[in-house]
Amino acid sequence: MELLCPAGNLPALKAAIENGADAVYIGLKDDTNARHFAGLNFTEKNCRKR
Repeated sequence: MELLCPAGNLPALKAAIENGADAVYIGLKDDTNARHFAGLNFTEKNCRKR
């Protein structure tokens, strides 16, 4: 079994990984994302951060 967690921002992504998520899914901040809300989702620049 694998634990897959959503992450709408960088702190949520880090928390998911630190708490045992095997995989994390994210959304990009663009017009193709139905959940395009302020404070949520990642830019391409955010995806490159470590």
